[in-house]
Amino acid sequence: MDPNVAQPTNPNPPSQQSPPTAAAPAAASPLPSVPDTWPGAFGAYKYSKQAVKPNVWPLVSLWLINLVISFVVELALKRIGEIIALIVGSLLTAAILLVLITGVRGRHMSIGEALSEALPLWLKMIGLLILVTVSIFVSTLLLIVPLFFVLPRLVLSYYFLVDKRMGVIEAYKASWATTKGNAVKVWGIVGAWIAMALLMITIIGIPFAIYFLLMYSAVLAVLYEFLTKSGAAPAPAAPPQAVASPPPAAPPVSPAPPTPVQ
Repeated sequence: MDPNVAQPTNPNPPSQQSPPTAAAPAAASPLPSVPDTWPGAFGAYKYSKQAVKPNVWPLVSLWLINLVISFVVELALKRIGEIIALIVGSLLTAAILLVLITGVRGRHMSIGEALSEALPLWLKMIGLLILVTVSIFVSTLLLIVPLFFVLPRLVLSYYFLVDKRMGVIEAYKASWATTKGNAVKVWGIVGAWIAMALLMITIIGIPFAIYFLLMYSAVLAVLYEFLTKSGAAPAPAAPPQAVASPPPAAPPVSPAPPTPVQ
């Protein structure tokens, strides 16, 4: 090495070189709208919360409107008020269910949109409410065991009615068929509701209970989407196909007359 030739110097000596930059942590994968496998009643909380958050104000507003109208109208008009409250409550319930289903599918729905779509469904909602109530009442008269069997089989009937635009009997049957073998999931959800509501025993637990129950309000919509996505819901009947008529038979060929012998 020639001592007269200047050697390149390292502008950053080893002692002054900056340490290598740490790799940025991988972004967490977004939570799917519907689980691939049912995570249990408490595990479904995060899916319900994800569905409620974009529509929390429309949901709260619809619930408050329903509560106030039902209370004021029934108090002021007695029997007639009960009928009016039933009609208004059916309309608002259909709107709330539409908002919940839309939230599970990752979209926002305004109050106006929900009421507009729910308006044609209010009469069906009343019919389905009467049918489900009679079914539960009769099962209660037949002892308590049938109630535990019937109740979880009918909880999704309202979702089929508002989402699939089914008739009353069709939605009733669809819920019964879809929840076959899934009653334990429904009772798990009921147990989670009770556990969250128990927080209201203490005054300090009331706001926590309200928050948890609000964020858990879409859990049946999550279960509905999970079961219909997994193929538990009955497929809609295929329209009858016209049977092609057979082609007309060819006319019989008459034999040629015999040629006379000369």
